[in-house]
Amino acid sequence: MRLNMQLVDIRILTIEFHLNKDFREEKDRLTFNTDIAIRNDFIEENNELFVFVKLKQKSGNVPFFFEIEGGGRFKFDKTPDKKTLDAFATINCPAIIFPYIRETIADITRRAGFPPLHIGPVNFIELSKTRKKETAKRKQ
Repeated sequence: MRLNMQLVDIRILTIEFHLNKDFREEKDRLTFNTDIAIRNDFIEENNELFVFVKLKQKSGNVPFFFEIEGGGRFKFDKTPDKKTLDAFATINCPAIIFPYIRETIADITRRAGFPPLHIGPVNFIELSKTRKKETAKRKQ
């Protein structure tokens, strides 16, 4: 079954950025341990998938903290089967949204007077596999 998907809309939904008043500069390179969360909602009546990707750095000895959420609306020409929908919701669509979030973080850190923070790439295939394993473990 051939399935066509269209990107209808993509946008930054929320952003929070503030300086860490407790930051102490050290000789070593800064280490950002950014958390990523993905959620989605499929509206079957009109075959639309809403995907939300949130990145946050809320702790650690870093000069600033941030939380940013981007969202995308995707429309299918017909209702996808569960496996296909899951792949789009956890892999394909987050991979489309993620560069917009990365660019926004790099821009806001630069505008705040810091070198741009370039968030590393994310392997959404591996992330999806890991999350599925974690979910299965919790259910046991």
